[in-house]
Amino acid sequence: MLRRTFLKTGVFGASTLYFSDSFAADTKNEQSVISIHLQGGISAVDFINPIPEEPIEFRSSRGAIDAGGFQIGGDFIELAKLGDKLSIVRSMKFKDANHQTATLAHMTSHFHVPNNGQKEPSFGSLVAKQYAPNGKVSGIPHYVKLRNIAGDDSSWLGIKYAGYDADAEGVKNMKPNVDAKRFDQRIKMMKSIDSRTPLQDMGHGWSDLKDMSVNIIKGTASEAFDLDKEPESVYDKSRFGQDLLLARRLVERGTKYVSLNSNAGWDNHSGIDNAFKANAPALDKGLATLIKDLEDRGLLQNTLVVVWSEFSRTKINLNAGRDHNPGTNTLVFAGGNSSGGVIGETDKRGLVSQGNIYSPKDLAWTIGSHMGLSKGMVIKDMQARPRHIFGDDAKDILA
Repeated sequence: MLRRTFLKTGVFGASTLYFSDSFAADTKNEQSVISIHLQGGISAVDFINPIPEEPIEFRSSRGAIDAGGFQIGGDFIELAKLGDKLSIVRSMKFKDANHQTATLAHMTSHFHVPNNGQKEPSFGSLVAKQYAPNGKVSGIPHYVKLRNIAGDDSSWLGIKYAGYDADAEGVKNMKPNVDAKRFDQRIKMMKSIDSRTPLQDMGHGWSDLKDMSVNIIKGTASEAFDLDKEPESVYDKSRFGQDLLLARRLVERGTKYVSLNSNAGWDNHSGIDNAFKANAPALDKGLATLIKDLEDRGLLQNTLVVVWSEFSRTKINLNAGRDHNPGTNTLVFAGGNSSGGVIGETDKRGLVSQGNIYSPKDLAWTIGSHMGLSKGMVIKDMQARPRHIFGDDAKDILA
């Protein structure tokens, strides 16, 4: 059962519900991550590696712009002004050219067999495991998902760490539809019933969901999701702009990990020039607004912004587009330990990463290191088997 479904039915129906006094306390760690997935496999050449001197079928059809010592795609005018805050990674790659399994790998750092479901927990779920699913006082979820992404679930960690789906229904159901006194009376009554009738057959994690749900409803979490409380927003009114605004509001109020899916049309097998002309300006303005907003509020140093895609794309094909190319990828960091500039390189035609190559396991440890996780972190799965989360050879890309 999705947590939003429980919030909709469990509190006011016949389900048992109570507040656990032993729920994990709020963490003092202020670090957070905003992970932005550019779904479809955005062309790295047209975004972060324009190679303007190469033949027309290889270089970016959108031109290039200087970002302060390095170049990015010509559409990204606002991001170019923030070049000192961007760490552009050009040597990230993975072996998979399948959308779903490549996305799963970048969300979990593990290879997944096609059409076989998610077998490893997402980074957001690991963070929720480390710092509790939500804050005890505020009720703010520590892992929030804005638009689902393949691999964003908790797998063997259990439903307790699955993350909060922040769609309209989920946000609406954060608030009770009865007054506070009556709500507390219901909790007391249900707790009494629960103590006499253990729900052994309700499935693993049911009590955890109840605790988290009450924590959210009784706290101030819903205020973070209320964009109407944002005066004179600098973000545009597009879905992407509003998602970025919500991501900022969440980390400002204690959310540890936000995953955000921008499926704006980056699977450009044809007509890539027109696709970037239509979609790149919103990405440019949105990312630049988020980074400046985080900086203005003193949040950028503690917030690691990660922008990534599942793979890059080839040279221009016969349909004036580019096909899948796992030989390189798009990866951009801002905030956290990011010091700006270019990390790694590709061959001269932008098709293959070279030199110090990075993979999804390195992305995992870069995020884990920022969040204060231990490189030797071991978690027991549901069969009590120890799982080593980060490989000994995993590199912190920003170190």
